[in-house]
Amino acid sequence: MNAFDYILDAVLLATVFIQFRGRRLTPRNLIFPVAIVVYFLFAYLKGVPTAGNDLYLVLGGVLLGLIFGAGAGAFTRVYAGEKGIYAKAGLLAAAFWTVGVVLRTAFSLYAADGGSGADRTIGQVMHSLDITSSRAIIACLLLMVLVEVGSRQLLVGARYLRLRGQSSPVPVPAPPAGETGPG
Repeated sequence: MNAFDYILDAVLLATVFIQFRGRRLTPRNLIFPVAIVVYFLFAYLKGVPTAGNDLYLVLGGVLLGLIFGAGAGAFTRVYAGEKGIYAKAGLLAAAFWTVGVVLRTAFSLYAADGGSGADRTIGQVMHSLDITSSRAIIACLLLMVLVEVGSRQLLVGARYLRLRGQSSPVPVPAPPAGETGPG
């Protein structure tokens, strides 16, 4: 793992943990985490291999990302407050989000810093599962994080838009003193 990987993980964890106390939602802070992930996707994803069972591995990562992201989004409360619309992550939202980040980080650390034993173990598992390229693992992890972030932000964003679209009744001004109302 390099410094950018750590920064990405830290930003993604902060996204949910900042919302423990409730954070005002804006289109900018709904889109920002997705933009960060898309940047990393363009920087690191060099294609999605499809030989052997590579595609199944990638699809498994996408499915895990959907589970963790939808779980985090489902347990994030979105509500109207005095100064706007807010999101507040619950304990389960943080648990779903954290499990996804920790699994990716743990695997990356093991693969990068686990030494020759880790290389051998990962190679044996890849061979036994007919994973033909390490690029499949990279695609799996990157698409997992994209789907995790995207699905969470989509669920929270949909509730944000629904609340923003609800029109509050417009108060009717009182008639000036001495006049009666309409008709």
